Amino acid sequence: MTRTKWMRLGVRDPADILRWAGEQNARSLDEFRYRLIRGREFISFRMAPRYAIQIGTNDIIVVAHVYHTRRQRLLAATQMFCGNLAQLVRRMIGTLAPRAAEAVAAHTAELYQLPTPRRSAPSRR
Repeated sequence: MTRTKWMRLGVRDPADILRWAGEQNARSLDEFRYRLIRGREFISFRMAPRYAIQIGTNDIIVVAHVYHTRRQRLLAATQMFCGNLAQLVRRMIGTLAPRAAEAVAAHTAELYQLPTPRRSAPSRR
């Protein structure tokens, strides 16, 4: 039975992941996956180290998440606030706009049948 060894890694920069893997004396790195979940970056990959692992597996699955700096968190919060504010303003303007009046059937002109002209006998002779 093969087991999987999982490792969680927190880094400040996505490039730090490869630097860390290089320091771990890794034989191979593969199956990279990059995900962006709710604004946080997650990178997972399979690492086969050159040293023996005691739990009966020959590789480690590493899940790394990127810690955002205070500046990045502040920028993301500001963008979210501005987006929510813009959506609120759009909704308020939508409620203030005059509603279109229902289309009233316009009274159209009625067509009248004009009587046919009568022939007078003295004028035709």
